[in-house]
Amino acid sequence: MVLSMVAMSGAVLGADVQRGGNQPTFNPGVGGPNDVVVSEQKPVVFQGEDNVDFVTENGEQVNPANLIGVSGNAEGIPLESPIPEDQELGQYAIDGRAANIGVTVQTPRVTDLEVFNTRGVDVEGSTVQEDETLLISAEWNFQRAEDLSLEVTDEDGNEITGDVLTQVDDLSEQQRQRLQGPYAGNPELVENPGQRGTETGIEYLQGLGQLNETEGQPTEDLEAAYWAIDLSDQDAGDYTITVEGWDELDSGAATRSTVISVTGDDNPVLDLDNDEATRGQNVKYTVRGSTAGATHIVTIEDTDFRNNQVDERVFRDVEDVIDRGSFDTNDDGRDDFAWAQVEIDDDTGLGVGQLDTTYLDDTSVDVNLYDADQNVSEVAADLGDTEDDFSLDVREGVLNIDSPAGTYIAGQEVDVRGTAAPGVDDVAVYVRDQGDWELVDINEDGELSQSDFISVDADGEWEERDVRLSQANDILSIPGRYRLGVVEAVDVTQNGEVAETLTTSEFSSATSEQSSIIVTEPTLGGTGGNSSLAAAFGDAPPMTFQNQQQNDTQERNPTYVFRTYNEQIAVEDGTVEVTGVAPGLDEVLVVMIDSRGRTVTETVSVDDNDIFEEDDIELVTRDGRQLNEGQIRGMVIGLGRDAVVGDGVLPGVDDADIASLESWITSFGAGLTQEQVTERITDETTDEAGSDDLILTQNFRYADAATSVTAIAPQNQAGQPTGTAFRTDVTPIEVGQTMTIQGVTNRRPDDNTITVEVIDGPSAAEFDSAATDEWGRTGVWSVNLTAENVEPGTYTLEVDDGDNTDIVQFEVVPEGEGQQDGAQNETTTTTTTTNETEAGGNETTTTTAEGNETGAAENGDDDAGNETDAAANQTDEGQLPNTLEVQRGDNPLNYSVSVNGNIEPGDDTESSDTVEGQTATGQLGVNDQSDTWRFAGQISDVSAEGDLSNATFVLNGEEVSPQELVNATEGNSSAVAPPAVGA
Repeated sequence: MVLSMVAMSGAVLGADVQRGGNQPTFNPGVGGPNDVVVSEQKPVVFQGEDNVDFVTENGEQVNPANLIGVSGNAEGIPLESPIPEDQELGQYAIDGRAANIGVTVQTPRVTDLEVFNTRGVDVEGSTVQEDETLLISAEWNFQRAEDLSLEVTDEDGNEITGDVLTQVDDLSEQQRQRLQGPYAGNPELVENPGQRGTETGIEYLQGLGQLNETEGQPTEDLEAAYWAIDLSDQDAGDYTITVEGWDELDSGAATRSTVISVTGDDNPVLDLDNDEATRGQNVKYTVRGSTAGATHIVTIEDTDFRNNQVDERVFRDVEDVIDRGSFDTNDDGRDDFAWAQVEIDDDTGLGVGQLDTTYLDDTSVDVNLYDADQNVSEVAADLGDTEDDFSLDVREGVLNIDSPAGTYIAGQEVDVRGTAAPGVDDVAVYVRDQGDWELVDINEDGELSQSDFISVDADGEWEERDVRLSQANDILSIPGRYRLGVVEAVDVTQNGEVAETLTTSEFSSATSEQSSIIVTEPTLGGTGGNSSLAAAFGDAPPMTFQNQQQNDTQERNPTYVFRTYNEQIAVEDGTVEVTGVAPGLDEVLVVMIDSRGRTVTETVSVDDNDIFEEDDIELVTRDGRQLNEGQIRGMVIGLGRDAVVGDGVLPGVDDADIASLESWITSFGAGLTQEQVTERITDETTDEAGSDDLILTQNFRYADAATSVTAIAPQNQAGQPTGTAFRTDVTPIEVGQTMTIQGVTNRRPDDNTITVEVIDGPSAAEFDSAATDEWGRTGVWSVNLTAENVEPGTYTLEVDDGDNTDIVQFEVVPEGEGQQDGAQNETTTTTTTTNETEAGGNETTTTTAEGNETGAAENGDDDAGNETDAAANQTDEGQLPNTLEVQRGDNPLNYSVSVNGNIEPGDDTESSDTVEGQTATGQLGVNDQSDTWRFAGQISDVSAEGDLSNATFVLNGEEVSPQELVNATEGNSSAVAPPAVGA
């Protein structure tokens, strides 16, 4: 044999240096020489090699132990023979001197293994058809040490290499193009009859040793070794293909295997992960039983698309999809099917893609698979000639509307939100009265387009914040009951255009959901109440409270928006706080008018929670004049749905908004009375024909600061009502008792403190002083003092709020001599304030005569109409004195009645009629004509889910209209809730 070798410099670690030098002393095949000529070029030997003879160029033997490492980790280490598998890599030279002759140690590796099917596609580790001829290609780095051996075993471990090796004539043209090096010009070199190795049995070798046996074949350009195998006579199953060195280099990295799955399928098949899906979900599909590298067309026809609108995006551009599109089979300008081209993967033997069901109708969708390597035109010529198909049942997705829910106040900003099923990307909001559904201009830009769609986030939630629905669609600007709907955006989009209206059929056939929405008028009210149910309109006085100790009751008054104390504002405080709720409004105008017609105005914004609030509004006009002391009329004005004052025209003013109204009011000249100013304002607002303006009115006194004592009593007797008013007397205190001092003030608790001190008496110094800065809007305050270790006698007590004082005398008596229940004590108490006004409204004189009869000082307001005789709250039989019968009209009615006393069901109420606190709730159904309630006190509120005019109310035997029911019970100004239109 004549070897053609190329000597390489030792600088490249002898990678391609001839191991046998210039003599044919080494052959990687079976039976060849095994001499390695040690030289300055340092030829390569490999870890794990045995039976290698190291010689010089003269043929002299070289002891491997004299070859000492000179590079890397091998430095200083002698070379062993046989070469261990863990011998350090690097160069070795005689005596460990790099300039001397030597060798290079490397790790043997099979660097690549490929299996090409008849299409020339690498299917290593994949699936092939049972009738395919396969081309095996392997690359390795120890070509000059050992040839490669091929072994094929079945899944039972049987070695079948000789049975499956075949001739080069069985290779396809694509496989022949894969041949490189000497095999490219001489494909017959692939044929391998097998030869017997040394103690290894039959070996099926390829490599330099085999080429040397073929006359005239060059060996310097060998890139890979090749074998051809035919598995057509084998059963379907898994087959292992292994290549490795034929002799000693057959372990570790010097060997490499792959498993080929042979299938007996004659035709490709189409599988889907699921046979049903909610529209919008992605569904995986798989083409099986085909050849790696083959392409298949998958189609869905137009009748399975929403609105028959073909969209190629139904096939996602993922996984093994290499192309997609849509096709018009008859050139009518309308696509007839969508298609995807799927390539069978080299590694898996599968063609995988995904369907986006967003574009499909909620029906049974047919997905069609066609034979390999057809183009779209060939498929379109005969759509019925399929290889396989799969039916997917697509269900309609689910949408929900969470907000707004139930009631919407015209003009109000609300968040429009809900949820959507997976796969829904965008939704559109529609509203319906009695005709078609109309698109809502959700972004309020005045145009209806795709910009009104609301995106669905990854969590399936959709939301548009702060939408003024009454401006987004005219339907929602008028009170009434309507339908609010949400639709998946793709169902209302055609060629990029959004449907501005939908018929009820179109809405129902789309992915949609709807709910009822009741539009109501904007309202004004106090923060303590529910202004959408109860609010005072027009010139209504604030609620009067029968028990001054019940500050929380006053705090809940929905019409009480000016924060006063004892229905007064002290001149020394000089400011007032206004707070309330105004759903549907952006701002309100606060107006205060004194007895001389002078005005103070302030525009107050309404926040996102529908609350308006302004602290410390000074009672000073724009020209710096303080309002006159006496009665002040406070007004809060809001513009209704039309957002204009009155009928839209103000005298001498161009606009009719809140700012213009404020300017107009401040332009009033001098000489008008409070009533004239009030009438001018109401004439242009609430009393104007066609006006939907809103107004709350509350009167209070603007007076000098005043703080007084109303009662001194033992702690266990204080705070107990006599009738409906707090006991206003001074009771003897026993030695050792704790006494409660109570009084009334018009000062603001935020800015003032009331101190109480005993200033005179036998042992006045034994009393501690007390202070408080907490009281409610009634102005009622209280402190406790103990009479421990004091002597009996007459004492003088002083109350001071920082600007005013009140002095009261009281008696301390020996223990056991105090007033008993039913006892009659005569007590005379004189109280005097230090500030007197012209009207004498702050001067108080209280005389207590026999029987503890008390005359209460007046504060300048007539409260007689708001007082309730305690006797009216009970009868001789102990029953509640008043009855209210609620009779149903033509329609069922859900209602509630609130009182400021006790209430209980009568004889004809049902178990579903309940009482919670001071509120009774009832339902009048189809078979329930009336309910009867007994109560004490006054009716403070009546509301209903429905039209109150549909019911009849009989109070104490007399029919009363719902609008007059609260007033008919006296002393309460809450008005009946506006009826829900269309309910």
